[in-house]
Amino acid sequence: MGLPLPDLLFMTWRSLTNQWLRSSLTAFGVFMGVGAVSATLNIQTITREQIDLKLAERDQPFVSPWIYVRDGPNPELDEAVQQSLKNSIAEIRAISSISNVYSLNTAQYEAQEAEIRARSVSLNYLDTTGRRMLQGRFFDQGDVEQYRPVALIDEQLAVSLFEGQSPLNRAIYADGNRLVIIGVMESKSNSEWGEGGELWMTETFATVLSGGYSWNSIQISAHSLTQIGELSEAVDTFLRQSFPQAEVHVWSNADDLLEDLEVQKIASAALTGVGLIALVIGGVGIANITVAAVLERTKEIGIRRAIGASKLEVMGQFVLEAVILSLFGGAIAVATVHGLTRAATTVVIEAPYRFSPRNAALSMGAAVAVGVGASFIPALRATQVDIVKALRSD
Repeated sequence: MGLPLPDLLFMTWRSLTNQWLRSSLTAFGVFMGVGAVSATLNIQTITREQIDLKLAERDQPFVSPWIYVRDGPNPELDEAVQQSLKNSIAEIRAISSISNVYSLNTAQYEAQEAEIRARSVSLNYLDTTGRRMLQGRFFDQGDVEQYRPVALIDEQLAVSLFEGQSPLNRAIYADGNRLVIIGVMESKSNSEWGEGGELWMTETFATVLSGGYSWNSIQISAHSLTQIGELSEAVDTFLRQSFPQAEVHVWSNADDLLEDLEVQKIASAALTGVGLIALVIGGVGIANITVAAVLERTKEIGIRRAIGASKLEVMGQFVLEAVILSLFGGAIAVATVHGLTRAATTVVIEAPYRFSPRNAALSMGAAVAVGVGASFIPALRATQVDIVKALRSD
């Protein structure tokens, strides 16, 4: 006859407390392993959130190639080349053209004046950068075809020139050129320009402005940050094959983020190794305590079997003891690592951190897996005890 659950739990608890030192040492082994696992997951989460914050402050990850020919004109990366690039390289999400307009350096609205970085862009500029329009609209085909003197400004320049007023449909003067503002775009950390901001215009209108208009460069965005390395190599290879006489250089706005990811991988691998070793040690401790418990309670096992307990019930009791120790050590480990991580990210270094139920669940899952896995074979041996011999033992 099987024991009721309350009685089973009481028996399990009494068995563990009777050997409190051995139980404590076993739980400590689990604590070390689960603590390492929890710390690894927290570091991964913090690093990922830091990278996401940096990504939010800049344009989407992209590469920008530069081609130079020493003897002769530089090749133009026109629409045909861009289309060929996109057809040949799967990592490409979008390609847009962008050029600096060096003849425009300041913008003025009434009595307000600010330094600017003026650039012309293609109609798919938002696709490659991921920028959001905060007010108004982006350029359309009519703006391009009709050479309209319209411009976009970023939020930083809008604040500098208009001081809280809406800039839409207002005219500013950029080094004497009258431009009507049709939209405000979000500012990014990599677009800051002095105390002013950034200004964009269409490629066609930029060609109207005499002098200082640079040759086109292109921005090639990837589907994800992790593809930037492959994308950079693929673009470099493609352009070297297409223009063998030219020097090719490929720059990315995400090189520092890729370095952060590499550091994260190394740190995670090291901590994972430590965690696995600690979990193995904890598992060995659980296996030892289960083996000792089976040997010490042989007569108890025989009595329980004699009065009707099944093999599964006997085995379940020893597995339950191991799981309780694992849960106890794992819960303390998760709580401790959480407290230490919060203290480290607020006192030692400033970093984004919040408690992750997912990480806690994974850590506790590792604890339970160690408890069940390490106790299974010793608990299975308990079911093989000969009832008659067990009853005769001292």
